[in-house]
Amino acid sequence: MQTYPIQMAEKATTLKFWIILLFFPGFGFSSVAQDLIRARKNLEKLSSPSFAGRGYLEGGHKKAARFLQKSFKKLGLSPLNGSYYQEFTIEQNVFPRDPELILNGRRLTTGKDYLPAPECPETAGQFRIFRWDSLGVPGNASAQTGKAWLFDKKTLKQWKNSGTAGSATPGLFLQSEDKLTHSLAVAPEFPPRILIKKESLLPTDSVLDVRIYSKSSRITTRNVMGVVKGTRFPDSLLVVCAHYDHLGKIGRSTLFPGAGDNASGTAIMLELAAWFSKNPLPYSVLFIAFSAEEAGLLGSRYFVQHPPVPLGNIRFVMNLDLIGFGDKGATVVNGTVHEKEFGRLQAINRSKGYLPVINARGRAANSDHFPFSEKGVPAFFLYTLGGPGHYHDIYDKADTVTLSGFPSVFGLIRDFLQGFFP
Repeated sequence: MQTYPIQMAEKATTLKFWIILLFFPGFGFSSVAQDLIRARKNLEKLSSPSFAGRGYLEGGHKKAARFLQKSFKKLGLSPLNGSYYQEFTIEQNVFPRDPELILNGRRLTTGKDYLPAPECPETAGQFRIFRWDSLGVPGNASAQTGKAWLFDKKTLKQWKNSGTAGSATPGLFLQSEDKLTHSLAVAPEFPPRILIKKESLLPTDSVLDVRIYSKSSRITTRNVMGVVKGTRFPDSLLVVCAHYDHLGKIGRSTLFPGAGDNASGTAIMLELAAWFSKNPLPYSVLFIAFSAEEAGLLGSRYFVQHPPVPLGNIRFVMNLDLIGFGDKGATVVNGTVHEKEFGRLQAINRSKGYLPVINARGRAANSDHFPFSEKGVPAFFLYTLGGPGHYHDIYDKADTVTLSGFPSVFGLIRDFLQGFFP
């Protein structure tokens, strides 16, 4: 990927933004401009450092939930059963202090050179790096003190299949990666594992000094809900949802902004809420901002296990995740499952010329639609295509997200939901 200085990248993003406002077909300038400007401001706010990556250090998830509750209320959405919140508790392994990795005297940068694996326990010590191969199977824990075993994906798979994985507890695992991708875990697990960029490594037999701080924490977090009452059938609901949480921070210095994932989906959900609050449907439309999606779809799982409305009253769920682009179209998970609804979505897109293509996928447990699907509630998960590929890393910032598909996705979903009528 070609890189640019920050100032040039920001100018290029701004130029694309105004080109979209001025020339995107099928929309009047004034209404789209207002919506897109507000959507971009919300995206920038949610992915700013003040929201701490919307994770579980420094109260980022709580601040985001308060912001969304106030936004729902300001847009005229009503609380559900008297509350905008649905609280639940999760367990998370968190990294409260900045980790330290020093390779042959050179300090490595978290997020750029390496990441502690999400389940990495507290670890400290000096390790000499050895490359694992079929002749160097890690032995028992006492024999491996002070050794760091270097794996890539191929050799890691070989080790797991070698029959020694269950008993072997090396001092440290180093997993070489082309791209650093972070995730979350419930609790620490041994052996310690660190993801490290290939170009950041020195030859084996190098010395690695390690200090990683982690702990398992019990955290109370919230789904945020608001409803636009239906004009004729208020007990029947359409659901529009997007997860607002992201990966938060590692220590005080390493931020995962989560602009594309999923400040983008959250921002577009807010614009749909603004539209339907002024243009209510015969059915009620329930807007849900889920927490703990990155922790294993825990917010949506909690919702379907403790539904504040009967699940049988939900006619359809539209889940929005990774909606930052759209230049190359979009994909709909469950598109091959709900063929009738996908056909109607395709017909709308062809008629209005919203997106260049809409692809259909089958079932996948990859976002908050899935717990609904497991309960028999029909659901789509729509994500857009294109962009630089910043996913679960420190580079997923607001200035890398164009929202180029915003008018198309907004119009497509608006028209699709308006087509539900008894």
